[in-house]
Amino acid sequence: MKKLEPILVSVKKDDPQAQKAEQELKKWLHRSGREMVDVTDTKGEIPEATLKKALFSVVIGGDGTFLSLVRRLARKDLLPVMGVNLGSLGFITDISREQMLEAIGQAIKGKFAVEKRPLLHVELIRKKGAKESTTIFNDVCLSKGAGTALLKFDVNLNGELLSHVRADGYLVATPTGSTAYSLSAGGPLIHPSVEGLVLIPICAHSLSARPIVIPLNQTVELKIKEPKEQAYLVCDGQVSFDVSHGDRVRVSLSEQKLQLLRPPSHGWSEALRSKLKMA
Repeated sequence: MKKLEPILVSVKKDDPQAQKAEQELKKWLHRSGREMVDVTDTKGEIPEATLKKALFSVVIGGDGTFLSLVRRLARKDLLPVMGVNLGSLGFITDISREQMLEAIGQAIKGKFAVEKRPLLHVELIRKKGAKESTTIFNDVCLSKGAGTALLKFDVNLNGELLSHVRADGYLVATPTGSTAYSLSAGGPLIHPSVEGLVLIPICAHSLSARPIVIPLNQTVELKIKEPKEQAYLVCDGQVSFDVSHGDRVRVSLSEQKLQLLRPPSHGWSEALRSKLKMA
């Protein structure tokens, strides 16, 4: 008899509720003859070989736990990912704890929809030429340090100057990320099917600095002019790089797309009404 593909699982660390849900899932899968592979404590990247063997992945926790798993995938486009939300506001993790087993059962039967969501490639190009890079799902934020009064930088789109900015920071968000930090910073809500990026100056020192939506395939480049003090580049709220005067940040569309596994009945409008208490 052909061996059934395992389910990859990653849970919120040090959370008794998440651990209890994981044990319940493990027993449920065992009864159906399917293994569970726990990658919560996997060090470094989860290798492609592991991803290719699995049917799909389940994240038990919240959006932060989900983003942590995505960051650790050696390839982001090899298997669908489902999010089980243990909190109240998760937009990515939209399956409730009570729905978990039924939802996973439906997904195993192929009754869930797979949404392909864009990812962004982020490069930090140092003044002396060295490069650091990562891939993001939600957003990347240029942010001043605690002892820094103000950031000054140029924003270029496909090599053309968009604006000179004086602000506390700057945010580039995907449509998926428009419901995260971007929303708190005053950005618009973008439907996941819209092929656009949101650019948001954070606490800008100009009344003309406003959020902008640009095509998804545009390359955004931020060139740091000041300060000579501390600044950071924060990717998906989890990975942080020090940024210095003369450094450049380049954000472009990744070739990979994340496969988000969602119940067909869960619409975007419903999520907004539920999470944001919209009338």
